[in-house]
Amino acid sequence: MTFDEPLREVLLQTDDLEWVEKSLAGLAHKMLWRDEQTEASIALVRFEKGSGIPSAHQHASNQFMFCLSGRYVYLPTGTTLTKGSFYWNPKGVVHGPTMAEETSVLLEVYDGPHYPVRPSFYDNDEDAR
Repeated sequence: MTFDEPLREVLLQTDDLEWVEKSLAGLAHKMLWRDEQTEASIALVRFEKGSGIPSAHQHASNQFMFCLSGRYVYLPTGTTLTKGSFYWNPKGVVHGPTMAEETSVLLEVYDGPHYPVRPSFYDNDEDAR
């Protein structure tokens, strides 16, 4: 980008955005930003109490999560995200399954594509993006 290109600021009111349900029961998101070329993204994700990711998996890029509310647990390790927790899962590290012990809202950031291949817990490619 050069300084002669027009720049603009973007402001979203997240309360005005609708939660979009994913094919995994209990999971919804609000996409805040996505780069279609790199597949990097920033989203709010909500796991309803008792829901979570049902199996171990890995990501094709670094995953960052900041817990805004709730209690979200990585079952094999006991790693627990609560309000104010920041979590980083490096590219390629296998983690999960997970469970929301309380309804949990997380700010989730990927610096590239989410998965090397679509995980079986999603029934379509769009939900894995």
